[in-house]
Amino acid sequence: MNEIIKVENLTKKIGRKTILDNFSFSIDEGKIVGIVGPNGAGKSTLIKTMLGLYHITSGNIYINGYSVKKDLENALKHIGCIIENPDVYNNLSGKKNIELYAELNDKSDNDYINKIISLVKLDNRIDDKVNTYSLGMKQRLGIACALVNKPKILILDEPTNGLDPFGIKELRELLKSINEQNNITIILCSHILEEMEKICDEIVMIDDGHFIDYVSIHELKNKNISLEDIFIEKLHGSKGQLR
Repeated sequence: MNEIIKVENLTKKIGRKTILDNFSFSIDEGKIVGIVGPNGAGKSTLIKTMLGLYHITSGNIYINGYSVKKDLENALKHIGCIIENPDVYNNLSGKKNIELYAELNDKSDNDYINKIISLVKLDNRIDDKVNTYSLGMKQRLGIACALVNKPKILILDEPTNGLDPFGIKELRELLKSINEQNNITIILCSHILEEMEKICDEIVMIDDGHFIDYVSIHELKNKNISLEDIFIEKLHGSKGQLR
């Protein structure tokens, strides 16, 4: 498989505090990859550094072969993302929100917009104002907006926050469909291990700013090991090594 993201000796410091300490891993095209760790582990910092929202202290990140440090515009050209909450206009309809994103990205293709609307299953409510949407519907609308520029990579930070079990299941099925139908690489940030095990192909484990391991869900299942078990085992081991 083709390597679509490469994180190479990445360190991020804020003041004197090291938030990410010498991270190295790579992600192959077409995978669903979860970045998991306890609250405060550095998950969101890693994502924001990938997106150029935080300056890289040392090391580098390559996306589609482009350096985030030296060529951020091209590195981010084929990325769609939602950081924290979907950035949508509540007083406008769902369709108008998508059309605005399309105009901003010079992607005013009505056929493609309608395809996205069907993909996220908002056909029946797309002309309603967003302030009438449930949280799950807003999340799906945000994903539709993130897909407007036909990304190769979709990055979502804590996408299940606040969703009820039905909304979580609906989102999981949607992301799997996006991945399978369009071969889009999806990166998810979360501390909910059970959900990550259900949706992801591979997992990046981090804790307290340290890269712990990169594991395959398929391999864990073959060994009859749960993500929770291996995560706890790896974190206990890493804490012993880091003391």
